[in-house]
Amino acid sequence: MDRPSASIAFRTYENLQVGMRFYGETLGLPLVEDQGWAKVYRISGAAYIGIVEARQGPVERPVGSGALLSIVVDTPEAVDAWHARLRDIPEIDITSAPATIPGIPVYSFLLRDPAGYAVEIQAFTEPTTADRFRDAT
Repeated sequence: MDRPSASIAFRTYENLQVGMRFYGETLGLPLVEDQGWAKVYRISGAAYIGIVEARQGPVERPVGSGALLSIVVDTPEAVDAWHARLRDIPEIDITSAPATIPGIPVYSFLLRDPAGYAVEIQAFTEPTTADRFRDAT
């Protein structure tokens, strides 16, 4: 199984512009991926913060409580390998099968950690996007 190459912690926003101003302007973090309703900013190295417009993407939680940790691996095949390894562990609650997320270049599956927080194992399916995240490691 491939080791992760990056991580992205996502937060939901009712008004995406507010999050963009905070992370991009106030904190001065560089925007490395703009997927329309999702933006990803580099904190340092391979650590990122993502912001998502409410009611978009795979996390169905209200604003202020929607949190998603995305563990980035290099290929869709690596996503499948993680899924195969984790799916038979009784303590792991896998909430979706590996699939491409409509509208963005991401192949992933979701699970819940022991406290109920969403965790996504993902790979970028568009090479230029994938390279932006690999370049940080």
